[in-house]
Amino acid sequence: MHPLVRNLYKRFVIIGRDYPVASPYVKDKAKLAFQKNFHLTDEVDIKRAVARGRWMCRELVGVIQLKKYRAMRHRYTAAEGEAADPMAVASAAAASAAQEKFGV
Repeated sequence: MHPLVRNLYKRFVIIGRDYPVASPYVKDKAKLAFQKNFHLTDEVDIKRAVARGRWMCRELVGVIQLKKYRAMRHRYTAAEGEAADPMAVASAAAASAAQEKFGV
């Protein structure tokens, strides 16, 4: 096996651990793609296929980063949104003003 191909397969396995669907899904898809290009023997063709595989790895990393960003954004905007809601602040101010004015 060509060293570039082996390195690319390792990348897919490592990146697949964090992929949102599941690690076996990424591993199976990579395995099918590698088997499809098993017949390549020319060095230029192998490098072209490896370049496409590296591009796919970058796309997978992008999907993983987007998933993590959305999870973080969901966690922190929900917590900050409750405390900094302008309607909640306005109603609290109106309630305290009513308590002072009417003595309730």
